[in-house]
Amino acid sequence: MASEPVNGRVEVKPGLATAVATADVRPNAIERREPVKATLALEMLAEGKTYEEVAKVTGLGFTSIAALRARNDKPLEERRKQLAADGFELAEGLRLLAKQKMQSLADNPEELAKMNLRDLILPYAIAQDKAFAALGENKVIVEHRKGASLEDAMNAIEAVRARIRQNAIEVDVTPKE
Repeated sequence: MASEPVNGRVEVKPGLATAVATADVRPNAIERREPVKATLALEMLAEGKTYEEVAKVTGLGFTSIAALRARNDKPLEERRKQLAADGFELAEGLRLLAKQKMQSLADNPEELAKMNLRDLILPYAIAQDKAFAALGENKVIVEHRKGASLEDAMNAIEAVRARIRQNAIEVDVTPKE
């Protein structure tokens, strides 16, 4: 990812760098003053990073990041599409490998016993999640809570029913003859 330096350098794709370099903005805009930071901030936004994460890495303030994003909406959207396509391509490759591995394991019971399927399915699920995140799709967060049981849920439901009954008006309904 662009936001993670390798050997002290951060690399970004040319599309965003070109957009920053050719931006028609006022002379004191971040694109003119600090084009590397502007490009990095846009790359991070395209990756789905939060404003806080972008600010922490680049040192830019919320207002600067928001203005940068607004001025570079089209290149940012193009980069997101590229990242999404990469994510879906990776997910499809992993899906095909998982399918091959599953067939291979099905044909070899000894290897099947050694292999943890999670080692193939987890990267597939992560790649899919990242692809959808790059498209701006809804994120699903699974939270595991300890201490809650079915009995606790039933007690909570009964408590709600009791409150409803307390405010209810009793009505006698008799059918007309």
